[in-house]
Amino acid sequence: MSWVDEFFDDIYRDFMEHYRGPEISAKEARFLAEALGIEPGKRFLDAACGHGRHMRHMPPDSVVGLDINIRYLSEAKKYGDVVAADLRMPPFRRRAFDGAYIMHSTLGMFGDEEDLEILMWLSGSIKPGGSLAVDLANRAKVDKAYAALGESWNMWISAGPYKVLSVAAYNPLTGKIRETRYLYKNGEYVGTRTLELRLYSPSELGLMLRSVGMIVKAVYGDFDGSPYSDNSERYIAIAVKTGGAPENLKAAISWP
Repeated sequence: MSWVDEFFDDIYRDFMEHYRGPEISAKEARFLAEALGIEPGKRFLDAACGHGRHMRHMPPDSVVGLDINIRYLSEAKKYGDVVAADLRMPPFRRRAFDGAYIMHSTLGMFGDEEDLEILMWLSGSIKPGGSLAVDLANRAKVDKAYAALGESWNMWISAGPYKVLSVAAYNPLTGKIRETRYLYKNGEYVGTRTLELRLYSPSELGLMLRSVGMIVKAVYGDFDGSPYSDNSERYIAIAVKTGGAPENLKAAISWP
């Protein structure tokens, strides 16, 4: 079992309801709908939709959710169609969607090769002219924290009844961060969770997207539409599908 399978459990689900509750999720969904043109009559993919915290705020019948977590999908299906499948091998035909989004540094959870494979599938699933939103933690800001604090640092996160001690270790050469979270709910210790992420710089993500037939057309620093800078909380790239699948994509994937 990978850290991904262990991390996304019922405790994480409950924590996120407080940390990124309905108000924040609705704000993020509004941003995505405007940036991607999500509207009734079109079909978009929520890649790694989890419990559907963005789907619930999207226009009716406009988004299909994909996730491997059956427990999370049991809630997400209240808000639209869902598919239980591995993000690295989604069961969709080519050009099935008008666009897609992948959120909360999901791209970065599997390593360079598999992250590129995910982008290949997403690109192939999107119609020419369609758009993809990729939401990442801002590597430039993490690099600044490393410069100021060293290779490891601690911080407390508060969300509703939760207090979480986050202990992070970062390698600026590889762009990899390992974070261990010690979770307390109403003052009681409820568990430890560890995540590992590959943080991509804007230039790295741009190269990856170009290699799968997509071009970055806009970047943002948060879901309020603010411009991206080294101090931004997020790096949100909106990329457009430029045409048919490139040769390396055709060679790498056998489409049904």
